This record gives sequence, C-alpha cells and structure tokens, in this order.
Amino acid sequence: MLNIFFFGLIVFASIDNNDKNLPLFAIFSYNIMIFIPAWINNFVLLPRFRSTKKVKDYLIKVLIVLTISIGAAGYYLSCLYDHFNKNELEDFTALAVTSSAPTVLEKYQSYFDAYPGIIVIAVMMAIGYTVQEYLLRIKKNESALAQQRIAELSLLKSQISPHFLFNVLNSLYALSLKMSKETPDVILKLSDILRYSLYESQPKEISVASEIHILHTYIDIERLRMPANATISFQHDDVKESVKIAPMLLLPLIENAFKHGIDSTIDGSYIDVTLSCNDTRLLFKCTNSFKETISKDFGGIGIENIRKRLKLLYPSKHLFSVQKDENIFTVTLEIKF
Repeated sequence: MLNIFFFGLIVFASIDNNDKNLPLFAIFSYNIMIFIPAWINNFVLLPRFRSTKKVKDYLIKVLIVLTISIGAAGYYLSCLYDHFNKNELEDFTALAVTSSAPTVLEKYQSYFDAYPGIIVIAVMMAIGYTVQEYLLRIKKNESALAQQRIAELSLLKSQISPHFLFNVLNSLYALSLKMSKETPDVILKLSDILRYSLYESQPKEISVASEIHILHTYIDIERLRMPANATISFQHDDVKESVKIAPMLLLPLIENAFKHGIDSTIDGSYIDVTLSCNDTRLLFKCTNSFKETISKDFGGIGIENIRKRLKLLYPSKHLFSVQKDENIFTVTLEIKF
C-alpha cells in the first residue's frame, strides 16, 4: 500500500509539474522505470534475504539490478531528451535529483541524471519495507503473547475451579454423613456454584455484584459445618451492576480462609471479610485465625493462582499482599479500574 501511495505521489507531482505539454505516457513510463529496481528489491530480493540471510548474495543481486536499471533508465531518458528536445530531468519526473557527469563523460549525462533518483527511491522504499516488517513482527509477537496469556489464564482458571469444587463436595459429604436436613438446600446452592464455575466464569469479566452473590452462597454452605466456636463476618458495599472484574478472583480467597482458618481446636476461630468498591477501585480484605501447625501450606493452589492471574489481568493496576502475624492471616487485594 505504501509503495502504491509513494509511486502515485511522484507520478501525480510529475504530471502536475508538466507545464510544457509533454505526453503523459513519456512521464508515466519514465517514473515506472525508476521505481522498478525498488520494487524488485522490496518484493523479491529483501524477502529472499530475510529467509536465506546471505548478505553477499543479496548485495551482488542488488548491484546487478541497479546497474541494469540505471543503464535502461539512462538510455530511455536520453531518448526522451532527443525526441522532445529537452535536457532537464524535472520535465519528466518530480524526483529531479541529478548528478553532474565528468567532462569526459558529458555525453552520458542522462545516465548521471537517472541514477540518483533510482538510488533515492530504492533506499527510501527499503527503509519503508524494513519499518513495515518491524511493525508486523511486533504485532505478531503481541498476538502470540496475547494467545499465550489467554492460554495461561485458562489453565490457571481450570486449576482453580476443580480445586474449589473439591472442597465444596467435601462439605456436602460431611453434611450427608450427619443426615442433615440442610443437605437439599446445600445441593441447590452447590448447583449455583457449579453454574457460576462452568458458565458465568467463562467471560473475561463479570459484575462484582455476581461475585458477591456467589461469595454469600459459598459462605452459607460452609456455615453448616463450622464449629460452634467459630464466627464468620462478611461486610460489603452496595455495588453497581456495571462494575466488573475478572471471575474467580475473590472466591478462592474466602475458600482458602475456610480451609485453613476454621478449626475446632482454635478458641474463637474466625473469618472477617470486607469488600468496598466504586467505579475506580475495589478493595477486598480477608482476615482469619489460623494454627501454624496445621497451616504450613497455607494458600496452596488458590493463593498462588490468584497471584499469577492478577499479574496477567491487572499487571500495573493491582496490589496483592499476604501477611501472617502470630495466629492471624490477612489477604488484601486492591484493583484499580
């Protein structure tokens, strides 16, 4: 496209500069001749050079093409000079870059008129080709990175969902052993979580309100098997439906807190969750008790995958911290929209 534009620009300027009523064919044909070596270089020699990397072979071919092209263009220009009784290059092309022939070669002046324009066009178009290929390479690399990023995110999400569902099923199994009356209700809540995991978590983003709803559903399930000395608190703002985040970011954090923070052997074990959100920022904080002897692998798949996903999804727009202080474990997540 750039080649056509550049050629059209030169031809248009040459025709527009034709104040001596020279035939358009003469002007058009000469401009084609001085562009031919650049086209051969851009469409044949440079692509071959990119694949073979043979510098010597490329330079020899370029020299041959330029020699033949300068000879042909110089001879044709000489014929135009004689036929139209003109000796000014600007009469035939807007790219009137000339070079004075030595005294002994004055009769070959047309060749010295032709070669600077051929060289200038060839160099400019070679630069254009190089820049274009560089930009295409950047675009391809970005596309490859994007595909890699999508694949990695899909892998991380696929690891989180089974891990999360495995823990929910464990809770359901514990209730079934007790012949609990809440078991049917838990199954319904589990179906909500399955629907969320299989369908609602597939889009790139979901509403924060939907994420809050599934957090409540999961907490309701876990409450049924909490020991009597444990407490759970979840406080959050009313969030607009239009505010969105990537799915499965908050749920694994709460699931992780239940897995490691609620223990009947801990006096007053608790989980305290707060979430505030507006159009520009989301702040999530989960604090829970934990027992060092049972929490050596605290975090596991959930925390590590969330950390990786945040780096891919919000590379410069998030803060994620995990702190252990005596018997208190705190996870803080801030996302800027």
